[in-house]
Amino acid sequence: MGSLFSQASSAKQLIVSVAPSYPAPVSLMTAEDITPSTKKLKFEKKEEPATIQASYEKLPGKNEIWKNIFLYISQETGIDLVFEPATSQLDFELNLAKSHYDLAFLSPLQFEAFRLTPGYQAQIKRKAQPIRAIIFVKKNGHIKSFSELRNAIIAFPNPLNFESSIVPRESLKRLNFNIIPQFLPSETAVYKEVISEQYIAGSGTHENFLAQPVEIRNSLKIVWDSPGFTPHAFVAHPRVGFFSLIKLKRAFVDMIKNEEAKKLLPYIFVENGFEVARDSDWDEIKLIDLNELNGSIKNTHAN
Repeated sequence: MGSLFSQASSAKQLIVSVAPSYPAPVSLMTAEDITPSTKKLKFEKKEEPATIQASYEKLPGKNEIWKNIFLYISQETGIDLVFEPATSQLDFELNLAKSHYDLAFLSPLQFEAFRLTPGYQAQIKRKAQPIRAIIFVKKNGHIKSFSELRNAIIAFPNPLNFESSIVPRESLKRLNFNIIPQFLPSETAVYKEVISEQYIAGSGTHENFLAQPVEIRNSLKIVWDSPGFTPHAFVAHPRVGFFSLIKLKRAFVDMIKNEEAKKLLPYIFVENGFEVARDSDWDEIKLIDLNELNGSIKNTHAN
């Protein structure tokens, strides 16, 4: 095999994108990682390689990571993948509706919206690693256990945020654990308002919890994890050829076996590699009644 991130050539280009809601990379370091040693990672960008030195880590950007992943897949398959980052969630979903993308990583809710028309079909998902939401409170606050939050006002990001808003509220509804949701403009606002004690609890995911500054993480404690939901789907438009899909699925599944490619996976929150998926893996989404779940919502704006 040639250089890991050399561009493959093919007569047919396939356009691929990733939902803007997919979380951005966070530091891979823990307190135990803060040592004088240096760790080097390879990236396609022509700047200096990302390094970890003592307590410093240069994080790659989200688009940079995904570009490198798709360059690797191109190298392995001989299929020319053209990565087109979406400018917004609306832009991403309009392009899905217009069948602009040949391939895409999208949320379970988006997959449910676009799998009948125009007919996107599931190919892979991360292996043995479902989506789980969390409920967190202030570490030194008066809430000591999750049971104390029954009938409490809990802060959530916008009602259509699948991971941090729909998953926890749907899970609590199924558990008959009544809460009063209050919707804020963003996940960042939820963390800010719980820290400032405007709300006694908020919802997020382990991924966006890790993305918070260390002083925020150290001031909060997680009191509940939701049941697991099937994670983001990597989907293909029906026009993508059968043999191309076979090559793509094999390359994604084998990423974890390649030492260089494996280094990219933690930055997209993939712990166990990828596995082949079927449309029916997301049938649980059909059980979510968004009209009922969002029937009586309250919105506010963080200061």
